[in-house]
Amino acid sequence: MIQLKTPRRLLAALALATGLGSAAAETLKVGYLPVTGHAKFFVAKEQGLFAKEGLEVELIEFQNSADGLNAIVAGKLDIGAFGTTAPVAHIAKGAKIKIIGGIMGGDAALIATPANAATIASVADLRGKKIATVRMASGDAVLRGALKDKGLNWKSKVDPEVKTRIKSV
Repeated sequence: MIQLKTPRRLLAALALATGLGSAAAETLKVGYLPVTGHAKFFVAKEQGLFAKEGLEVELIEFQNSADGLNAIVAGKLDIGAFGTTAPVAHIAKGAKIKIIGGIMGGDAALIATPANAATIASVADLRGKKIATVRMASGDAVLRGALKDKGLNWKSKVDPEVKTRIKSV
């Protein structure tokens, strides 16, 4: 998957995906999630980078990937930034969408209280902890894979007393 790290690459991908390039400005509806990695859209818009490429962009916020993807499938969005896990699930069910690249950086993190953080040095240390993720987000898939690699099944008991569960929010 292509990693888009600069606003210029983001602009090029948007122009390529919509076939606009330097044509007259048309309104491009771009879906995003309220996460730090999607701040790139606002920086590009505020600095006039979209306009310089002939793009008039309307940014539309979604609270989760599923709603954003449903808007794309319904033709209410031109393009969206909704991770990779949820789009792959939609494609597997027959949705006529394509993944054209990635835009996220290293802005995802595990968050814990100071007491819990002191006890977590590796994925294996998550045994017996309650974990919350955004369902079908890329981070959710990566964490589930990492747990599996360490022999931790998020669906079953991994400790005689405590269950490791990933709670989707």
